[in-house]
Amino acid sequence: MIQCMMEGQSMNKYTIALNRLLTPKKYPLYRTTPLRYVFLHLLLISLLMSAPGLTNSYLSISSFSQLVQEKERDIPDFQMVDHQLELPDDREQTIPLKGGTITFTEQRSGRSSDIVTFTKDKLYIQSIAPITYSSLNMMDDKTSMIKQMKIYTQSSFFYFLLIALVLIIVQLTITIIKVSCVSLAAHGLASIARRKSRFMNWFKITAFLLTVPALVQYMNLLVPNALFNPLSWCIMILLVSIAGWYLPRKKTGK
Repeated sequence: MIQCMMEGQSMNKYTIALNRLLTPKKYPLYRTTPLRYVFLHLLLISLLMSAPGLTNSYLSISSFSQLVQEKERDIPDFQMVDHQLELPDDREQTIPLKGGTITFTEQRSGRSSDIVTFTKDKLYIQSIAPITYSSLNMMDDKTSMIKQMKIYTQSSFFYFLLIALVLIIVQLTITIIKVSCVSLAAHGLASIARRKSRFMNWFKITAFLLTVPALVQYMNLLVPNALFNPLSWCIMILLVSIAGWYLPRKKTGK
C-alpha cells in the first residue's frame, strides 16, 4: 500500500510539471523538477516521435509475412542481373495486401500506397532508408527471396523489437541533443540579459517546453507540410523567451 502511495505521489508530481505548461509564469519552476521526471518526459516524447516509424515497421514486417504465406503465387518470377531487378516481359506487378500494396517494377519508384517497393535497383520499405540489391546477396530470384523471407518472418517479433529499440534510442538521442543545444543557447542569452541562469536548469525547462513543438512535428509526420518544422521552432523560441523573461534577475552590487 505504501508503494502504491509513493507511485501515486510520483505521478502527481509529474502531472503538476505538465500542468505548468499552461502557466508561463511558472516555467522557471521547472528547474526544481527531479531529473527522473525530466528524462521520463524526454522518453515519452521520443516514443511519440517514433510511433509512425514503429507503425510502418510493423506494417512492413506483417506485409512480408502475408506475402510469403498467402500471396506467394502472385510474386513475379524475377531475376537479379548485376544487382538490378529484371521482370518477365518487363511487366510491373502490384500485389494488394491488408495494409497496402507491394510492387515489383523496373521503374525507379513505386506507388504511394506501397508498403514495400522492389524497383529496378533498390528495395524501398516505408520508414527505412532505401536498400541496394548489392546488400542483399542472398536474393537472386523469386525462389531465394521466398526462402529468405520465410526465415525472416519466423523471427519477425524479434526483428520488430530490435527495430523498435533502435528507433527509440535514436530518437531519444536526437531529442536530448536538441534540448541540450537549445538549453546552451538559452543559458548564454539569459546570462547576457543578466538573469539567474544555469545550464541544468535550462535543460529541465527546455525538456518540458519541447512538448508543444514535438506535437507540431508529430503532426508533420502524419500529414507532411513544409510549414510545420519552422512553426515548431518558432513555438520553441517563443516559449524559451517567455521562460527567460520570468527568470529572476541577478542582483547588482552598488
